[in-house]
Amino acid sequence: MASFFYSDREGELHTNHSNMLRSILYDVLNQNEYFFFHFQSFYRMAMQSGMPFQSPYSSLKEVLVSFKDHPTEELLYFILDAIDESDDTDRRNIIQLLRQLCSTNLKTHCRVKIFLSSRPIAGLMRRAPDHKVIKLQDENTPDIMKFAESFLGPELELPPDILKWAMEYIVTHAQGVFIWVHLVKQELLAYAETGVNKKQIFEFLKSLPTELEEFYERILKKLEKRNEWDIERGQKMFRLALFACRPLRLEEFKQALAIPDDPLAEFSLSDKTFENELIIGIERCLIHCGGNFLEVKGLSGTFCLEYPIEPFG
Repeated sequence: MASFFYSDREGELHTNHSNMLRSILYDVLNQNEYFFFHFQSFYRMAMQSGMPFQSPYSSLKEVLVSFKDHPTEELLYFILDAIDESDDTDRRNIIQLLRQLCSTNLKTHCRVKIFLSSRPIAGLMRRAPDHKVIKLQDENTPDIMKFAESFLGPELELPPDILKWAMEYIVTHAQGVFIWVHLVKQELLAYAETGVNKKQIFEFLKSLPTELEEFYERILKKLEKRNEWDIERGQKMFRLALFACRPLRLEEFKQALAIPDDPLAEFSLSDKTFENELIIGIERCLIHCGGNFLEVKGLSGTFCLEYPIEPFG
């Protein structure tokens, strides 16, 4: 039986490796209860000591490695995303442990296949020399070229020579990441609206950050320069998008923004005062106050009048 375990929880990899192992082991146990006997000795020790059950890294590691002694044939797939977001020490320990787990595959009933997702980082290839690599930039290059051409040519009307340079520049620095190309598109189109020549557009392109983290910092700094009203509304938008139990539909988002922040304020949805607070052109307001951090998405690929709001990326 093949089981897949996906690890991409907020703060998981960039907190410490204990959180990552705890998440994986929990998912294994949740999907296949027959692995419980690997945990039993630790629970017994905790019950005998009368202390609350704890899971230090050494114990988590021991449980994971004990899978090699599983009595029945199993095939497990561990899919770990954003491995590059852990610090160097955590990443080194994680990769060493995963290599140890995979090295026993031919000798045991329980076989483990591991997929790691990471941006190109120094040292990763050296620490896992026997792994196979799929480079995202190689797989996505044709699609990124089509996407870049779709706005560099028709919308910016760049001449063939500058269009070629711009496309080569974007493909080279995208590293297979569509989000970066999308952010570049938004910046270029906004810059072109101010009235510039085609050479200035290309020079502006070269001035944009080539790393996502720096790009997000750039966007945040631009939002911070807005007036106080825009900043407060933007903060409220982020709270609604991030802390709602599900993505809010566009009309729900519009209604929520009109509700006063003061919990003691009295109002009614039928009041004329509340109706006057509803934003006209909510989509434009999202772009203006939320930058490129919020986007409107269709629900389940269908066409509908109300779309959910989700954090971008």
